[in-house]
Amino acid sequence: MKDHSQEDLEAIKRLLVVLLLKLGATSEEIGLALHMHPGAVRKMIPTTKVKKIEMATTSDR
Repeated sequence: MKDHSQEDLEAIKRLLVVLLLKLGATSEEIGLALHMHPGAVRKMIPTTKVKKIEMATTSDR
């Protein structure tokens, strides 16, 4: 059984993974950083369900 702190850390990790995906990181890159298989990243957060953020470039300003 996980304690409340462990559950909170797991939730924060999932939120950060979603943010990285929205910014355009691949599951391979995230998996490399977390020492996880990319498939485990996609299982945690299905990448097809995350809408990427369109970043403005300096020429758009």
